[in-house]
Amino acid sequence: MPEISVIIPVYNQEEYVGACMDSLLDQSFEDFEVLAVNDGSTDASVSILEGYEQRDGRVQLIDQNNSGVSVARNNGLSHAKGEWVCFIDPDDYVAPDYLETLLKATERNPDIVMSTCVAFDDQRSARQHFFPESFTARAADEKVELFRQLMDGSYAQPKGFVTAIGVPWGKLYRHAFLQEHGLQFDAALPRMQDNLFNMQAFQLAHEIVYVDYAGYYYRMGGLSARTYKNNARGLYHPAIDERARLMREYHLDGDATLLRAWNEEQVNLYFQELKAVIMLADPQSVKQAARTRAQALGPRLDQIDVSALSPAIRFKYTMMRNATLCSLLVRALRAKG
Repeated sequence: MPEISVIIPVYNQEEYVGACMDSLLDQSFEDFEVLAVNDGSTDASVSILEGYEQRDGRVQLIDQNNSGVSVARNNGLSHAKGEWVCFIDPDDYVAPDYLETLLKATERNPDIVMSTCVAFDDQRSARQHFFPESFTARAADEKVELFRQLMDGSYAQPKGFVTAIGVPWGKLYRHAFLQEHGLQFDAALPRMQDNLFNMQAFQLAHEIVYVDYAGYYYRMGGLSARTYKNNARGLYHPAIDERARLMREYHLDGDATLLRAWNEEQVNLYFQELKAVIMLADPQSVKQAARTRAQALGPRLDQIDVSALSPAIRFKYTMMRNATLCSLLVRALRAKG
């Protein structure tokens, strides 16, 4: 059996998937399998992956109807044979020592090994530090830092950070640990599946190792009209509800720092939703659209503990609840852009 199962969900990535596969087949550590799950691609991704499957016996192409990235990752998990599981996105790539470095950190047999990345696009690259230094977390109080960054990506990160610890890549998960707890990605969630998967994994893990190593190269994507449209549809609501359930189930709401982070995360997500509505609305009806959405968010805003908010986040909250301030927000956002 291979030591590591590398799962790659692929949907229409003909431009990048070859570089991703090349970086894997160039690893200094060789005892792994690659499970490339084709999620109903309509471009040349499949033929590219078939070529790698024919070249290297460690590569297995798995086909499925287009069902989304969560189903693809779960499909990969169902085929995995390795002691450790690793997720890689098809538009990213890894350094030659990536798997070897992460595997070295498993010597004490933790349930999860985590690392950071180099974020890049066509113009620049930036080495990330999810946390200031390497550490090991076992007890509940040692995991607070992890949960906090899941809810506030900027926490413990330097200015100008790009992404945070909630991603599934940059990690090794002990396969038996995932199987023991039935951990999978929730395909019913349209957003934040990765983050909530890790929330459960962090809670259940007996030991987590973070290594401040950046052997994963994460391709950045800019904000787009599609992002605004998704935010305006309120696609984060199911994830917010699931976060609330897990906060209660894991008794994380009893920690004051996590309670604040949780309440502020909700405000920030609802604020982004309102902002998206404003930016997409017709100029003649934008004020009414903003007020209508703010009113619709009312029951959700009612559930937020305002006393737990910092002054800056409390102001965002107030803007959404006050018609006059909401109108000022409309004016400011439309003027900006």
